Amino acid sequence: MIRTLAVAAALVASLVTVPAAHAADRPGPLPRLHATHGSTAAVRDTSGAQVLLRAVNVNQVGEYFQANPDLPPTVPLTEDDFRDIARLGFNSVRLIVSWSALEPTPGAYDEAYVARIKQAVKWAAAYRLYVVLDMHQDAYGIAVDTPDGVTCPQGTNPNNGWDGAPAWATITDGESTCTPGEREQAPAVIHAWQHFYDDTPAEDGVGVQTHLVRTWGRLAADFARSSTVAGFDLLNEPGFGLDSTTNITTDLGAFYGRAIKAIRAAEKKAGGFSHIVFWEPSVLWSAGLSRGVPAPSFTKDKNLVFAPHIYSESLSDDSIPEGFAAARTVAQKHGVTVWGGEWGFWPEEPVDASDKIERYAAAEDAAAWGGAWWDWKQACGDPHVAHAPDGETSPVSGSLVRYSCPDQTELGIDPAFGDVLSRPAPRAVPGTIVKLTSDGRTGKFELAGVRTGGAERCALRVFVPKRFAELKVRTRGISKVKATKRYGNVVLKGCVSDSFSLRIG
Repeated sequence: MIRTLAVAAALVASLVTVPAAHAADRPGPLPRLHATHGSTAAVRDTSGAQVLLRAVNVNQVGEYFQANPDLPPTVPLTEDDFRDIARLGFNSVRLIVSWSALEPTPGAYDEAYVARIKQAVKWAAAYRLYVVLDMHQDAYGIAVDTPDGVTCPQGTNPNNGWDGAPAWATITDGESTCTPGEREQAPAVIHAWQHFYDDTPAEDGVGVQTHLVRTWGRLAADFARSSTVAGFDLLNEPGFGLDSTTNITTDLGAFYGRAIKAIRAAEKKAGGFSHIVFWEPSVLWSAGLSRGVPAPSFTKDKNLVFAPHIYSESLSDDSIPEGFAAARTVAQKHGVTVWGGEWGFWPEEPVDASDKIERYAAAEDAAAWGGAWWDWKQACGDPHVAHAPDGETSPVSGSLVRYSCPDQTELGIDPAFGDVLSRPAPRAVPGTIVKLTSDGRTGKFELAGVRTGGAERCALRVFVPKRFAELKVRTRGISKVKATKRYGNVVLKGCVSDSFSLRIG
């Protein structure tokens, strides 16, 4: 039995030798990640260790509609953001990028904007954080706002502009931007999506979808050799057009297949390697309204992860167990693992969602999946906070780092959320996780695994927040244990037998 993490090396019988340095610990690039396929699908690194990408969404290089000229829609991104994210115990970020900024005019590729993305990836690498590059959109694009002076028909309301497609790729047939309900229900948004799925030519004669496919090829080429980039999230919460059933299955699958081919060709031409492709279901799936997804035949590529947004008991009415069961059903059918690209709760007082976040975290651990909280820092001028075209804001921006609005005064991270998100977590597990429980309130943690597939024995890495550094640790089938400090926290390292377990608390 180990008294504390700080004295672990002195109190475990077989700790005379320090475990060999794992690639994730050594200076230089992070180890490449890939996804395995089949009944034991997982995200793994080059040592064969299973990796859980516990992330937070970072939207600070995204291009959003600005409803209020006095309120910027994003908070400036700095290196300190990545330092603080790493200190919380996250090992990755989902970095939002915008098609409208990448391709501001047809066929263009904005190198200055790409440089901002590269800087963010460089900062992430400095703090050993993986990056998932997410082609983000909400309600199709930035140019679907209801103009000043337009009177909406009875039963409808003005719609904000959002983010995603550039104005030149937004073909609405002159339909109304007013919405009878959710932002995606505006006729202009629905028609824009239909033209995307139909690949209707833009002003230069090239289909709007083809433009995004080509943009993906260019972006993939820029990060083809980056091991910091875990992979590419093809399209955030894809919408639906005039034929919603076909749009969210066959049509969406056709786009994904085209984008994957462009990405793989670009990686190869640039002398890079195959990154994970994260693919999402439609926005209707995330809302719990339709569980339709593209058939597995949309691609022959196997380096894939299903990345739904499990907003159960949050934005959708289904229960957390139901949301996880729905994701598992899709994943098993496609032979892939799951990564929850977005999840979160945003009550006025975070403590009011304590039970929900704890139950969600427990479900995530039980499934041995990663996921990304929505989101890190959200500006008062973001369309999610400035809810209408007049720019009036909610009193608080409910991002993880909370702000009072409209003055954008930082309120910090509420422990009701912060403690759960920074709970003990496995970083790399040689083989396969067979049991995982973690309590961010008490620090109690249990991990059990089996070494499979020839994984390197000494790749075990477990993150422990500094607030739990004095808890007892018990191991079975783990030798050469060492506790090291990382950004003020503790990382436990060790070498595993064919079957092993580790308990804290």
